Parts: sequence; structure tokens; C-alpha cells
Amino acid sequence: MKNLIIFILVVITVVTGFVAAKSTLRMSVEGLEGKTEKIVRGDLSLPINAVGEIYPFRRVEIKSEASGEVIEIAKHPGDRVSVGDLIIRLQKDDEQRNVNRARLDLDMASARLEEAKIALQQANTAELQNAEAQVMQAEANVRFAKFRKDKLDSLPEEQRSPEESLERATTYRTQLALLNVSKANLESAKLNIPKAVQAVKQAESAFNTTQNNLADAEKRLAKTDIISPLDGIVADIRTQIGEVIQGGKTTLTGGTVLAVLLDVDRLIVKAEVDESDIGRVLNIAPPWARPGHDGSVQMPANLPEATSTMEHLPVITVESFRNDEFTGIIERVFPEARKLSNVVTYLVDVVIISDNKDLLLPGMRADVGFTSEFASNVVLCPNEAIKEGPKGKLGVYIPKEGESPDEHATKFVACRFGLDNGNYNEVIEGLAEGDVVYTKLPAQRDRDRKKK
Repeated sequence: MKNLIIFILVVITVVTGFVAAKSTLRMSVEGLEGKTEKIVRGDLSLPINAVGEIYPFRRVEIKSEASGEVIEIAKHPGDRVSVGDLIIRLQKDDEQRNVNRARLDLDMASARLEEAKIALQQANTAELQNAEAQVMQAEANVRFAKFRKDKLDSLPEEQRSPEESLERATTYRTQLALLNVSKANLESAKLNIPKAVQAVKQAESAFNTTQNNLADAEKRLAKTDIISPLDGIVADIRTQIGEVIQGGKTTLTGGTVLAVLLDVDRLIVKAEVDESDIGRVLNIAPPWARPGHDGSVQMPANLPEATSTMEHLPVITVESFRNDEFTGIIERVFPEARKLSNVVTYLVDVVIISDNKDLLLPGMRADVGFTSEFASNVVLCPNEAIKEGPKGKLGVYIPKEGESPDEHATKFVACRFGLDNGNYNEVIEGLAEGDVVYTKLPAQRDRDRKKK
């Protein structure tokens, strides 16, 4: 047993030494011979990277206008709902009593309105006509009393009795007084008409108020069935069966939030773009997304039509689905900067349009890649191969033809480069597909190059 353990330890030591020696040898050979790579053709894009968060198109907090005890919860978090679907049901007793009370108030207001209208009609007809008749009668009495008095006064003094003169004068003054009273009553009757009109207006106002109160009470009674105002999913239910809810009409806060709904048929990434990149994003943004447009250009409701305005759509990735990519379209660039710890960013809304968007959930962090420039089917050179050659020109080193492979001789080729995405450069001039370049120079040649 002891010999077996010693044998196993020896084998492990030999294998470990062999692996270490092989690795050291490989590193040594790579350092002497350098590393090469073939030039290839492909597409090259210049990306703008931003991070953001996924938001639903709409988030609605549902509050109850009605009061009552929760007796049914028909939907739960995660359930899909359509417009008109029942979410929560309240006991109707409280709101039914409010409806009954409002109906009684309306009946009383209706009766008062009828009384006011009758009083107005009386003021316009019976009372006014009676007062006018009394004035006419009093005027006739005054004329008659004056006639009798004047007739007696025209007689010779010896033919007039003092008692009769006094009686006729008194009668005349009395009729004058009655005429003044009748005229006062007529003026009072005339003044009663606008008062009656005002009373009718007040009664009508009270009637309309009680009528509106009844309509509100009936509406709140109907609102004991709390239904969905949109097509979406239930994000949260914030009540439970047996809880007594106070309606929004009776509380200063507008009522308690009972449920939260999300419209997830349209998901939006609010991407934070660095101020150094926002200019390039504006260059590729559709006309409706740019700040300052006159409003005549709107994003098409047909998303495929909207995508035709952008050559390269933003690419969205999330940590939860690392192997999936999602595409979107720029909907809006916000003109106001956001500043946090001296970092300035601008919000860019990107609507997710790819068919696999149903995988995503609001609140997920997302990486958004915008393509500001793009080159198709171009010659690509790895950045590691680009060196500064004689006279400060940029180019690459390639194996020198006609030299022994063991010598690892190199030749500098000056090049003209285009787009650079950080890993590869577009080669405009100097190299062709299939050429071999050094990404790491042989050790001796590298020392020689540095000396020069």
C-alpha cells in the first residue's frame, strides 16, 4: 500500500512537470517566432454603447372611487387582463345607501323647484293683476271723492254745511291715502317677480346639484366592480379580502392604490447616452425622435414602416438572456441633460420591436448598442497588428519573402486605415484578404524595431 502511494505521487509529479515544461516551451517559442494572423473580409461597425432600464409603455395605479369591503379578488400578479376585465369587487351596501339617499334628496329638490315655479307664476299673474286692479279702483275712488268735494266747494257758503264739507274733504284724503297704499302694493308685487325668478334659479341649481350627486353615487355604486382600463398584465394587488376601502371621493389622498397594471405590449428602454456620444446618436435618429421637430413628423404606428427609416437598428441585450439579442427603434431623444457625480448623460427612448420581446420584463437592466457608422464587406486588420513603421507611418509587419523561415524576417507595409471599432480596423489601402500579418513580432525583430 505504501509503495502504491509513492508510485502515484511520482506519476503526479512527472505529469505536472511535463505540463509546466510544455507551457514554458510554447511561450518561449511564441516569443521567438512571434504570432501571425490572416487578413479577412467582413463587416465593421462603430458602436455607441449605453445602459438603461426597461419600462412598460404605461403604468397605471388603480384607486377605488367607491367605498366598501373587498369581497372578491379576480386577478392576481402576473395575470393578463383586457379592457373591462374584473379585477376586484367591493361590497355594494354602503354605496347603495348613498344612492338611495341621493334619490330622496333629488325628490325633495324637485318638489322645491315646482313650488318656486308656482310662486313665480302667481307673482306674474294673480298677485300682479290684483295689485293693478286695486290701484285702478283706488284711482276711481279718488276721482269720485274729489268730484264731490269740488262740487260742494263751488256752492255759496250759505248753502254749505260745515259737517258735510268736513266729511267730503275727509273722504277725499282717505281715498288718496288708499290710492298710495294700492300703488305701494303694486310696486311690491312687481318687486316680488324678480325675487320669484331668483328663487326658481336657486331651486333649479339645488335640483341640478342633487341630480349630479345621484349620478356620482350611481357611478360609485357601479365602481364597486373595479375593472381594467387597459390591455396588459397585473403587476401588483395591494389589498386583500375583508379589507374595508375608503373611496377616493371621501379621502384627501384620492383613495388607496388597490392594483398596479402594466401595458407591456410596448416595452421601452430608457438608455442613458454619454454626452460625448449623443451627437452621433442624433445623427442616426429618425426625424420624429430629434428634439426641436415641429410635431408634423410622427413615429408611424406601423412599426415595420418605422424601422425602414433606420439602416441599422439598435441592438439590446440583457443579463437574464445572454444568448439572445433584441432589436428596437429610437422613439425619442430627450433634450434635457441628466447630471450625476459630474457625469452628463441624455435619455434616449428605444422601443423594443423584435418578436422575442415577450421574454423581457419591466425593470430589467439593458445594454443598448447604437451603430453610428458601418462598413460592409471590407478588409479587416486586427488592431494588435498595427504598428508605427519607418518615418512614423502606420502599417503592419508581414513575413519577408525569400528569407529562411528560421530567420523570421519581417517587412513593413504602410497602410491606410478607415473605421476602427477597437478590435479591428478597416484597411482602405495596403493589404488584401489572405495576407498574413504579425500581431506579435518575433523577439529579435521586435528589439530591432524598437532600436530604430
